[in-house]
Amino acid sequence: MALTRFAGPPPTVPGASTPATNPDDITRLDDLVYVSFQNNAGADGSPAGSFSTIAAYHADTGALVTTYHVTGRCDGLTADPTHHRLLASVNEDNNSSLFVIYPGQPTPVHYTYSPNPAQTGSDGTNGGTDAISLAPDGTIYVAHSNPDLTLPAPNNTAAVYTLTLAGTTATLTPLYGVNDTATVINPAPGGPSVAPLGLTDPDSNRFLPRQGGTLIQDSQADSKLVLATDLHAATPTLAQLLLTNAAPTSSGQPATPQLDDLTPVTGPGRLLVVDQKGDAIYSANTDTVHPGTVFVSQPAPGAGDLPNDPALGVVNLSTGVVTHLDTPLASPKGLLFVPDNQDPVRRRVWV
Repeated sequence: MALTRFAGPPPTVPGASTPATNPDDITRLDDLVYVSFQNNAGADGSPAGSFSTIAAYHADTGALVTTYHVTGRCDGLTADPTHHRLLASVNEDNNSSLFVIYPGQPTPVHYTYSPNPAQTGSDGTNGGTDAISLAPDGTIYVAHSNPDLTLPAPNNTAAVYTLTLAGTTATLTPLYGVNDTATVINPAPGGPSVAPLGLTDPDSNRFLPRQGGTLIQDSQADSKLVLATDLHAATPTLAQLLLTNAAPTSSGQPATPQLDDLTPVTGPGRLLVVDQKGDAIYSANTDTVHPGTVFVSQPAPGAGDLPNDPALGVVNLSTGVVTHLDTPLASPKGLLFVPDNQDPVRRRVWV
């Protein structure tokens, strides 16, 4: 897939000579694209004083428009067009909270979670929030990252919350649990067709309009996707998709994919890809991509990860097979699809 450079890093703060680093999530509001740069902040917001830079770029030219700053490490970033704001979660491992950015207002509004998503077990205190998705009806879904698995049974802490905002409080309500039972879409030969989810690492998620509304939650370290439907029922309907690589890793070692982000492509437009180790954002034309194709990002493995090759890829939502594409990306992370009818560049071409 042919990629062109869309944008590079902004300064960490206005006028700084040091560029921001470690871009992660990406979203779009109006004709601006927003990208979070984590600046090497720890997953729990350490050390003290760590902050993330959120850069706003022109969607057509990639020119930097402005930057915002939030305390901690921004892992989840999404647009809320109805309220004309951005939602940014910070610190996925511990000390987590939420910021709301209103374009044109320089200071993000800080919200404290209730209840605190962290839990204290035999290995200390763990837990935060990560990716955020919005449904067309305004429901906000947020991943419960780094859940504490050392608590005594039954340990079924939330895998995903719904979120409501009032005052300076972001109230979290569990949607489903890390050990809820789910249908297995692609069971292994002789394997169960229904099994507990067993999630240890909820990460990115995406709301899709299919089947009346489907929330796809990636559990990165577990090499699986969870598809939740009937989202407003007392108990959502859950299905899990076990992921496999279409080809062996370059090291020759067996590994299942540990994906970071996913996005469907619905037709002609542009796919924007964040390359974290390259500190840049790239663009690809999707005119020849089959509508319904789901793109995924496989970042470079870190300590404790399986030996996957970093790559942009596509996933089959029936078989769970992830096929890598030939790109020069060093560590793909956030993905954003901009369809033609929402793209200022393409609108000018076709009008």
